Amino acid sequence: MVLFQNVTQLARADSLFYTDILVNDSIPLRALLDSGSMACTISEVAESRLLDAGMSLDQCEMQANIMLIGCGGVQVTPKCIYQLKMRVYEYEVSVPTLVVTGQREDLILGTNVLKFILSQFKQRPTYWRVVNRPESTKDAEVEQLLNVLSGLNRWRGDEMPDIIGTAKLVQAVTLLPRQEHLVWAKLPPTTPISEGSAVLIEPTKSPTHKKDVIMGRVVVSMTADRWVPVRMLNPTDKSITLRKNSKIVNVSPCVALEDLEMDGEQPFDTVTAQSQTVHDGSHNPDFQHVLEKMGLSDLDIDSCEASLQWKFQLLRLVQKYEHVFSKHKLDCGRAKDFVHRIHLSDHRPFRLPYRRVPPGHYQKLRQVLSEMEERDLIRKSSSEWASPLVLVWKKSGDLRICVDYRWLNSRTIKDAHPLPHQADCLAALGGNALFSAMDLTFGFYNISMCEEDKKLTAFTTPLGLYEFNRLPQGLCNSPASFMRLMMSIFGDQNFLTLLCYLDDLLVVAPTEEKALERLEMVFGRLSAHGLKLAPKKCYFLRRSVRFLGHVVNENGVATDPDKVAAITAVTEKDLMMDDGVSPSQKKIKSFLGMVLYYQRFIPNCSSIAKPLFTLTAATKGKNGFSRGRAVFRKLSPSDWTRECALSFEQLKSALVDSVVLAHPDFARPFILSTDASLDGIGAVLSQVLEGESKARPIAFASKALTRAQSNYPAHRLEFLALKWSICDKFSHWLKGNTFTVWTDNNPLTYILTKPKLDACEQRWVAKLAPYTFDIQYIPGTKNVVADALSRQPFVPSLVSHRLVTEPYSLLLEQSEQIRKGTVQDSFRLSANSQSIGHSSEQCSLSSDQVSAIFEAHAKWDVGAEGRVLSWLAQEKKQIMPAGQNPLPVFSLEELREKQEGDHVLSRVLFYVCRGKRPSRRERAKEPFKALKLLKQWDRLKLLDGILYRVCKDPVTKFTRYQFIV
Repeated sequence: MVLFQNVTQLARADSLFYTDILVNDSIPLRALLDSGSMACTISEVAESRLLDAGMSLDQCEMQANIMLIGCGGVQVTPKCIYQLKMRVYEYEVSVPTLVVTGQREDLILGTNVLKFILSQFKQRPTYWRVVNRPESTKDAEVEQLLNVLSGLNRWRGDEMPDIIGTAKLVQAVTLLPRQEHLVWAKLPPTTPISEGSAVLIEPTKSPTHKKDVIMGRVVVSMTADRWVPVRMLNPTDKSITLRKNSKIVNVSPCVALEDLEMDGEQPFDTVTAQSQTVHDGSHNPDFQHVLEKMGLSDLDIDSCEASLQWKFQLLRLVQKYEHVFSKHKLDCGRAKDFVHRIHLSDHRPFRLPYRRVPPGHYQKLRQVLSEMEERDLIRKSSSEWASPLVLVWKKSGDLRICVDYRWLNSRTIKDAHPLPHQADCLAALGGNALFSAMDLTFGFYNISMCEEDKKLTAFTTPLGLYEFNRLPQGLCNSPASFMRLMMSIFGDQNFLTLLCYLDDLLVVAPTEEKALERLEMVFGRLSAHGLKLAPKKCYFLRRSVRFLGHVVNENGVATDPDKVAAITAVTEKDLMMDDGVSPSQKKIKSFLGMVLYYQRFIPNCSSIAKPLFTLTAATKGKNGFSRGRAVFRKLSPSDWTRECALSFEQLKSALVDSVVLAHPDFARPFILSTDASLDGIGAVLSQVLEGESKARPIAFASKALTRAQSNYPAHRLEFLALKWSICDKFSHWLKGNTFTVWTDNNPLTYILTKPKLDACEQRWVAKLAPYTFDIQYIPGTKNVVADALSRQPFVPSLVSHRLVTEPYSLLLEQSEQIRKGTVQDSFRLSANSQSIGHSSEQCSLSSDQVSAIFEAHAKWDVGAEGRVLSWLAQEKKQIMPAGQNPLPVFSLEELREKQEGDHVLSRVLFYVCRGKRPSRRERAKEPFKALKLLKQWDRLKLLDGILYRVCKDPVTKFTRYQFIV
């Protein structure tokens, strides 16, 4: 259904209007009625006919400056001028007539004659009765004359009805407060029509008519589809909804159209008047009123966060590029010299049946298809290709046409043109204070399809087969083609003065003047390439805007409150299956996908979400790897544990409490804080911005450990956190820039100068070689920022987030003080030990004194074991936490009974005592855990009736016996 229509379609050409007249009541001439001529002219041939007939012509004196100018700019000087007496439609007039050399028509009657004849007709008492008659086809000249008299196309047919019918709404319409709307209604299918005839639309007196709604009387041309436009005004302060099938207007034939002459009417230039208001500063100009006159009521200039002067400059810029903005819903642009091609790897056609549509949706589907066909977005097709239609209903109740192109996409050669990374777009916003967000109208529809490939886009509907004239959604190469178009237009300015992500544009600037200059550049390029903007989605000169699901401003990037509210509104019940108690893997994955979109704002995201990731993990094979397609086990109510519920709530709380991340400044050094634990590794990238003393976080990162990484020793985990954060996570920001790494692991500060490295450490050091950085040490209790990312639960701290809350210069001073001493000095200081002074004086000892020293040392070593046991006995209560029972001690007989009583170990004991491996048939009957232990057959040994696993220590090479439980 067409919502707006500003252009009336007229015929390409019309026939000329001739009539017969008499000159001096004797000589007939064929005259052309020309409303574009200001005077009457006669040809030399007609002049000769009049002279040959013996007529005496009264020649008048002609001024020397008379010049006739034709439509092509040809200038002709008349030969002479006669005063002719003519009879036109029973009226006698005396008209000055110019003789023109080369004129083909015998006589041309200009507006000086036509105005007089029409005024005389309208003064006759029978005028309205004649005009009110239906149009007759017997005399073409009479028909043309009646159309000229009425000023419109009259009703065709033998009878003219008093009222054609009452038009109804085909769907509910909401009228916004204090706004004018153009709504389309439809006449019943049984009403008579006269295509092209003028009709009068006026409000009906039906009870369904809202009293608060003002409807205007309009004259329009009737169309064959029975749709009529209705102008409505809601003068109230509340929205008014008109129900479906409401009778709103009566449609009647229009008899005649009379123009009213306005004496003393002077054109009023709104822009000029408001220009004076701006300079006077007496009152605030009504920008919205000007935009409504332009048909851009959805555009908002009043909300711009700029001074009145720059708002006015923006208004003038919008008026200059008015054609760049869409005037109605499907008023999308058309890219010049750019088409989309579909290259196939398999050219065999396929055709899929349409998906059945509920009968109640047929009318809406028919309206949408007709609307798209009228706007040349689609057309009827006879293609041998066919993909099924998919109906998508919006929240507003509108219908969106989508197509399932999966079969076509599987045969399409993929386009490798990249899309920009969202993190790169958000990182390019630093140093700007004003933001202008824009969105193209129906982004993909701005690109035309190649004529040869239109047949490939054909789709089936219950109403027939259609194909796209414009680029549709759903094609695998649609984003790549559209991004290539946008890069060809704005590629030289992307990441500099604007950001371009598909159909989203964000123009950034530090000042109002720069912002207007860049907006004019964008409007000019859009105009040159035939693209249009959606006024409803344009936000100019704002201090804070939404872009790519984030809120960006001068201070940094934050999460979108609307999207965060939607995520936090999810409850545990929403993650369960239909039974309400068993968790659904699909719903949990959907929730994690929404949360991970903002993972750079959430400290410790991987560790917090670990219990939920465990629920969505696929089942592993016997060798630890999944073979072929991943197999997911069915979850039971017991799988939703307390840890899962705690993880779910912590993720939502972390989103609500997320910080505003600063814009990175690549001209200043970065600060990287790392830490590691058995729960994961974490990193925080921060920076001390210009004019600030404290570091501000730019991005958070965390990573859960793999099974192999969880076996790393502490020093290697710290090194892994350093390597991963620099080389993997933040490499695109840190490479080529100087930065400082802060860690709570002192040995890590010497890793780059360590003389002996194993193979793994050598590889990691080689990866760190291209980066320029230094490592600073902070004691573990101080490095809370990264500790919180790697440990679960969070590490409690008395000095919370010291790195981002204390002046950075103070941290550097304290770090230098720590580096002056050795690790041993720090340990002694922390243990409150007294330092031993060093003397440079030399002294000599006798042999007896030396012997006494060695004897005392030997006695100390002999008594060391006893002192340790005595100390352990005294400190037992401090070593063993309160409430923890000591480990039980079993005798050999009890251990033997425990193994024989176990249903798994008893089967293993049976085969070990037998001294023979189980056969294939025996293995088929044994439990899986027993078979897993039997794989260690060569290492199983029976001592004193107890089963052990024999292994060798990799360092000491001593044999160890491991008791199997």
